[in-house]
Amino acid sequence: VDRMARIGDNWRLRYHGLKLHNQVHSNHLPFLSFPKTWPKYIPKDKIANWLESYVETMEINFWTKTSFEGAEYDAAAKGWVARLKQADGSERIMRPRHIIMATSVSGTPSLPDIPTLDRFKGKVVHSSGFKDGAEWKDKPVYVFGTGTSAHDITQDLHGNGAKVTMVQRSPTLIVNVEPSAQLYDGVYYGKGPTLEDRDLINVSFPLDVMKQAHKILTDKTRELDKPLLDGLEKIGFRLEFGDNGTGWPLKYRSRGGGYYFNVGCSDLLVRREVGLIQYHDIAEFNASGMKMKDGRELPAELLVLATGYKGQDHLVRGFFGDAVADRVGKVWGFDEADQELRNMWMETPQQGLWFTGGSFAQCRMYSKYLAMQIKAREEGLV
Repeated sequence: VDRMARIGDNWRLRYHGLKLHNQVHSNHLPFLSFPKTWPKYIPKDKIANWLESYVETMEINFWTKTSFEGAEYDAAAKGWVARLKQADGSERIMRPRHIIMATSVSGTPSLPDIPTLDRFKGKVVHSSGFKDGAEWKDKPVYVFGTGTSAHDITQDLHGNGAKVTMVQRSPTLIVNVEPSAQLYDGVYYGKGPTLEDRDLINVSFPLDVMKQAHKILTDKTRELDKPLLDGLEKIGFRLEFGDNGTGWPLKYRSRGGGYYFNVGCSDLLVRREVGLIQYHDIAEFNASGMKMKDGRELPAELLVLATGYKGQDHLVRGFFGDAVADRVGKVWGFDEADQELRNMWMETPQQGLWFTGGSFAQCRMYSKYLAMQIKAREEGLV
């Protein structure tokens, strides 16, 4: 079920410059690969239209304009009583034995409490609501955040002639999109085994081994990207390289963001074509912009809050109630005991509740294991 009007709209309706930053060969969907003629980095509208055609080709029972309103577990019936709101506003009660939350690692915008921001009289928008930089030509804009969305939106605004400045809130991992960011997907390059065999190789590494491999790769990327990283530090950009220097993939698996594959915005910063200030240097907001601690007044007409998203556990409490949320606990991030991503693609403490999310590659690989576990229960094998 999807509350969007059209299959793929959750990609189609996002900001104009959005595209995948890892290459096409690692992002195929299960059972149906992208055409060989497709670009290395797929733009959002091709993704959206592919999802629509995928649903048709794979004969997936897909309900649009349908909102999941929540569910209660019926222990006696060993199933859910789920509420769906349909396009005409009517409610439909469903009784599935299993519910899979495929609401993304980053599905709900995170809007931090920023002191005095309510004084600002210009426009404030979360990155999820930003569409196009064209209307901000020659106008002062500040983008809060230095992750992927923040850089993409900043680059789009700059390309449309806005006077844009990034506001850094915390240190960020920066890696050039080529070749550095792609080194971690090396198993998918070149001639060799089938995609299925490469996926099997990919999922076979224990976490400790993966950490050692990624530390080696991150050391290599820092060497390759040294001119860019030195330039960023020179302008005051604060860098970091993941937990114990293990790079972006494990950073994604632990917190779902905090990095950027440089496709040009970092170069704009280094050349000072895009401005940079640190959040901790802002004294307060006022009606026309910001006042800095050094006394400067910075006018603004638009503030973009590229401040990230809340995880799936945030949604559990709203959809299923406190008891289920407390039982399930945190979703995503590594569990120190079994070194797996918490509650992802596996049995959770709540019977009949499952989670999927992450990159296209992760969903392709692990959805098969999730499906197999459900099938085993329906066949009475578990």
